[in-house]
Amino acid sequence: MVFIHDPWGIRGPGAYTHSLCYSLSKIGLQVSLFTNFYYEYGALANYEIKRRFFRFSERMRPNLFRKAIRGVEYLVVMIHLLVMYTREKPEVIHVQWFLFYSFDLIWIRIIKLLLPNTKLVLTAHNVFPHVNGMKYVHILSIIYSQFDTIIVHSETLKYQMLNVFGEKAKVWDIEVINMGVQKELIEKANLEKVDYYSGEINREKYKGRVFLFIGSIHKNKGLDILIKSWDIHSERYPNDVLFIVGQPQYNIDEELGYIKNKLSRNIKISLGYKSDEEMFAYYLSTDFVVLPYKEASQSGVLLTALTLGKPVVATKVGALPETVKLVNGGYVVLPNDYVSLSEALGKASKTSDEVLRKWGEDIRAKAIENFSWDKIAATTFKLYNTLLDDPFE
Repeated sequence: MVFIHDPWGIRGPGAYTHSLCYSLSKIGLQVSLFTNFYYEYGALANYEIKRRFFRFSERMRPNLFRKAIRGVEYLVVMIHLLVMYTREKPEVIHVQWFLFYSFDLIWIRIIKLLLPNTKLVLTAHNVFPHVNGMKYVHILSIIYSQFDTIIVHSETLKYQMLNVFGEKAKVWDIEVINMGVQKELIEKANLEKVDYYSGEINREKYKGRVFLFIGSIHKNKGLDILIKSWDIHSERYPNDVLFIVGQPQYNIDEELGYIKNKLSRNIKISLGYKSDEEMFAYYLSTDFVVLPYKEASQSGVLLTALTLGKPVVATKVGALPETVKLVNGGYVVLPNDYVSLSEALGKASKTSDEVLRKWGEDIRAKAIENFSWDKIAATTFKLYNTLLDDPFE
């Protein structure tokens, strides 16, 4: 039995977790997922789902009161799961995210004490947080040392982990397993809804190239850099359009004010939570996806774009350049350099329709080949078995 532990469990992380659980279950593993109360993929699941985290705080407006409620919910649920995990005694507990490091360290130490025969696996989606991450290096080094295996999503991230944590990391078992493409989720999308949203977007009314910035909008995503770059680009290519789509996770009033005053003709904004079908419609309605990230480890946005055959303009952070290069998926520029970003946008604008069509077909084929969830599940299954005295059959 494998317990997948994912407190976050919604939006992009939820899609990853679903694909992992679904693919592991397909090859015969008994998988139970402990996750967010509002986990979105229950209708697609072939595995057991236990919705436990953030029943009240998830739907509250971000403020100090929500933060306090969220902290209390997290502590109560983690204690409850401590009891449940100890009673059930799974062969493997595979943690996807920790959210409150000081408490999480105590929690995982108790798990190790009470379940000495259970193997502990951690997927370090981010080697450390993208905002003020270095201040967490000490506690993360202790947390990472508690696990039998740590999974990262590229050789670049493995190198980063070894470089940041130094001598301590040399004794850790760090395995590279890619993130997967979103092919399975896309195929299960409601096509009528996708067509409806595509009609609302109405790509045909735009004469120039359409660029897309999409997903949860955090400070590390570089929206401010993109806007400066777009200011230059829109003067040179006045028919091009930029869509900004997603849920802000910080106050973006400054960015919105700049857009309103200078760029409103060339930028279309749609903020807030989006269903998978609406998100896919935006991807399908665009020519290039832009990822001007200041910091990142890997990106579900990137893999979704490549799965749909959309070339990208991305920055040289984390595993992004490694992934783009593997499938010849677009242009890579240095982070925090809005001039270089505008030059890459210009190259993208000059791409002919025929080249773009053929390029997209090649990207999609290579992405599906290289980032298949069947391959990822098989590799993960093999990893579990290397840890167990009595391997799964």
